Amino acid sequence: MSSEMSTDMPDALVDQPAGAPVEAASTPSEWAETALTVLFTAAAVLFVSFVAVVTGLV
Repeated sequence: MSSEMSTDMPDALVDQPAGAPVEAASTPSEWAETALTVLFTAAAVLFVSFVAVVTGLV
């Protein structure tokens, strides 16, 4: 049994530089989805905090 590691790589991986930046195009719908997620998360946190204060948990 050999403990040597193979360094064989496909040509597609060798042709690209190691530090090649990957840019993903974000559409306006992705921004809207992110904004809604943040909005609903903040609303949920505020609601749970309100319920905790009203019920005397905090």
